[in-house]
Amino acid sequence: MLLLPVLFFLITTASSTRTPPKYQIDLNEDPFQRWDQVIQDHLDYLPGVVAESKKYIPKPLQPFVWWVASKVERYFPTETRLELEGIAAKSGLPLGEIVGLNILYDIAAFDRRHVFGLGCTSIVAQNSAGQIFHGRNLDYDMTGLLKNITVYVDFMRNGSVLYSGVTFALYTGVLTGQRPGAYSVSLNARYSGAYIDNILMEFYTKFNLPVSFFIRDVLEKQESYEDAVSLLSKTHLFSPSYIIVAGTKKNEGALISRNRWSAANVYPLDMDANHWFLVETNYDNWQKQGDDRRITAIRKLKQLGKANFNEKSMVEVLSTAPVQNNLTVFSSVIVPARPEVFDGFTWIWD
Repeated sequence: MLLLPVLFFLITTASSTRTPPKYQIDLNEDPFQRWDQVIQDHLDYLPGVVAESKKYIPKPLQPFVWWVASKVERYFPTETRLELEGIAAKSGLPLGEIVGLNILYDIAAFDRRHVFGLGCTSIVAQNSAGQIFHGRNLDYDMTGLLKNITVYVDFMRNGSVLYSGVTFALYTGVLTGQRPGAYSVSLNARYSGAYIDNILMEFYTKFNLPVSFFIRDVLEKQESYEDAVSLLSKTHLFSPSYIIVAGTKKNEGALISRNRWSAANVYPLDMDANHWFLVETNYDNWQKQGDDRRITAIRKLKQLGKANFNEKSMVEVLSTAPVQNNLTVFSSVIVPARPEVFDGFTWIWD
């Protein structure tokens, strides 16, 4: 019932949107077969996505990167490795290309902002009643291709939803997700350091923690907002990132600016100090911004105000240009205290 008013609201605020197809991944099933239906439904789009993704790796390094990608899956946890092998078998694509696509963020997250246009936006806002809202626009250069393979997934265990995420066919990690009734997480790219820093961290961590795999693992195993924020702040990762977390209680919202070793900064919500929202794009929030997305979102949030802020208010912020732009693939509003909002308020921009 939630979906109909949401769709009506979106139709009145956007020229063309659609909801992503929804799937269930049963964690009790054989990992090799879990993604079969997702892959089967998207076979026509997959080769083009893999071909385009190769352009994001510096050309002189491509032979080395794809060779390493074909070898590193042996270091992944068993279930992750079997899921990737199953996707390769079902899609007919080489395993190295599947692994490479799944760690594309990690091997491309270095100081190369000049290569990109705009990027992702994540927002956590708290209304005057202490209700927490998490907004997310995922932007990426492969916009048209990614829209065709965007999926909403409920990860099930013993017949119940353990966690949910918006992800892509071929991609087993999670960049936007929710643990129902507990917390939500979104990742924005942070471009910092040299390419060699990523390679060194990959070897140091023995390829165990690509950031999207790590976020999925946190959603699967950490039951509380506090534990999720602690782990997301302290664990060594391949690559720099901004990780935005929202909870269910007053002031449960945090913007984690990640270095490869640990957090450079953790900035929390603080209603008592009138810090009732957090906005992150792709720049350190304590430094000059490279475009107008963050200042536009802040202006819109202040205009709407915290008194009556709700999920539809967040839709307004996410739909405002240039927060929403030509690179925006999908948008989500998540309210971890009301898990059904995530499904009903996720849409692809056409």
